[in-house]
Parts: sequence; structure tokens; C-alpha cells
Amino acid sequence: MFDFLFSQALRPSDFERQTEFLIPGFLAKNMITLVYADGGMGKSWLAFAVAKACSGYQKVIYLDYDNPLNVLKDRGVQEKLISNRNIYYVQRSKSVMSAPEMLDALDAKASGTTYANTLILVDSLRNFGDVMHDARAMAIMDKFMNLREAGATIMILSHANKDGKNYQGSNNIRNSVDNMYRLKKVDAAPGEIAFVLTPTKERAAITECAFSVRTADLQLQGIDVETARLNADELDFITQAKAAIADQPGINKKALLEQLGYEQDDKTARNKLDAGEGKHWQSSKVKGVYTYQLMPDPTATSATSPAH
Repeated sequence: MFDFLFSQALRPSDFERQTEFLIPGFLAKNMITLVYADGGMGKSWLAFAVAKACSGYQKVIYLDYDNPLNVLKDRGVQEKLISNRNIYYVQRSKSVMSAPEMLDALDAKASGTTYANTLILVDSLRNFGDVMHDARAMAIMDKFMNLREAGATIMILSHANKDGKNYQGSNNIRNSVDNMYRLKKVDAAPGEIAFVLTPTKERAAITECAFSVRTADLQLQGIDVETARLNADELDFITQAKAAIADQPGINKKALLEQLGYEQDDKTARNKLDAGEGKHWQSSKVKGVYTYQLMPDPTATSATSPAH
């Protein structure tokens, strides 16, 4: 009588899978992650870099129904992403399907492990239906959940509401995703865009994290959260100091400060050096003289050697 039910019931073996991360601490595998921010904060830059970072070991489907083609061209997407054989970049100028139709087509194929080792990036959620309407938003999210259960990892970009503190749309969106971040753009070195991502919902062991994206080649680099929140002057000091130490490993404090344009007894500069101790560089004292070496960046491999 209940054969149809028994065949679909969970078994202990269904729970053997452990939570893995495509990008440690940030992007959990086989889960839905939503990232929201105001327009112009650089959400797409983050998604571009995530796509590139993951394309070496995942099939990547980028559904872009938000950015116009000329913007993509200006950002060099054609060379930096589309030339990658593992990235399938769908944009409305060429797609014969609307965003909702594309989602329906993907959903129709969602069974078994159809989307195993596949990262789906959604740019952005509002293009796939009425996110403000509870029932319609639930219907959209049901389809994304079907993709997830068929093996996909999904990262959705969404706009924030007017005050920027929450995502735009129905509460059914929050209830349906696994992890959620608020993105804030912060000061970055020239040629880079940087963000701090603060969790606002978590089902996996995600953490507050920060990344920079090098716009020339879309390299995604994990950075220290406290460092990411520094102002432009502090960030410039760190950048110059790291460059000087990299050029002359073991440089002494006097020479380092002079190279940065400071006197040895400049208290502000010395405080900045002390603030970077153990984060960006490490010092050692021999016969009363401090020398400096760069610290290995513990987050440097987060986007290049993920657990998968």
C-alpha cells in the first residue's frame, strides 16, 4: 500500500555526506547561499571571481539577466570568464529564454545527481520572478531547492532593501536559502575591489569573511576582516610596508620606516607597524635591532585551494 512512500524515505546512508566548502568558510557545497547589497556595491565582481576560482574543479553556470552586454565587455568578461571551457555564461542578449523560463528548464532536469559538481550563479534574483509576492517567491525558491537536491551549489545575488540592512523580497526567500550574507564594499588597493561579508543566516559553519577581487584577472583573494575595514590611509601604509618587506626580507625597522617616508621616532608610523604585527608581518629582535619578514596569509589559499 505504501510502496511509493517507502522507496522515497530517507535511509542512514543518505546522511553520510559531510558539509564541504568550495571556498572555505564562505561558499558551502550543495547549499544555497544568498548575497545581498545595494546596487553598485560590486556583487557581480564577487560572483565573477567566484566563478573563475571554482571553474578549475566545478562546472560553472552563470545566469546573468541583470548586467547589460556593454558592461560585461567593459569588465573584460569575454577574456576573463567566457573563454574558460568550464564556464557556461548565459546573458539575456543571446538567451532565447527569459529568466523564469531558464529556471524552469533547469528545474525540469533536476533529478538524481544531474547537477553534481556544478556551481550555479544567479545574477540577480529579482529577474527570476516577483520576489515581493510570497507565493511566487516560494515557487522560485522551490526550483532552486530542487537544483540543490540534484547536486548543485547555488550562489544567488540579491538587492538590498532601502536601508541596505536586509535583502529585498519575501520572507520565503530567507526561509528557503541555507546561508545568507550582507555584502559591504570597503576601501581597496588600486586595481582591486574589496568586500566584507557578514552572515545573516547560517546552516553551515560559515564565518564573517572578506575578499578582494583583482579586476585585471578576477583573482579572488581572502583578506583579514579587520584589515578590510581599514581606511584608505591605513590600507596604503600596509600595502607599501608589505612591498618594502617583500623586496628586502629582514629589513630593519629604521630602514623600513625611512623607505616609507617616516622618521624612526614617528609614533604614528610605529603604531601602524605594531598594529600589523602578526597579521601582515612578523618582527624579531637581534642585538636590539628589529627586523621584519612577511607573514604567510592564512586566507590566501581560500579561493585557490578549496576543500572539495
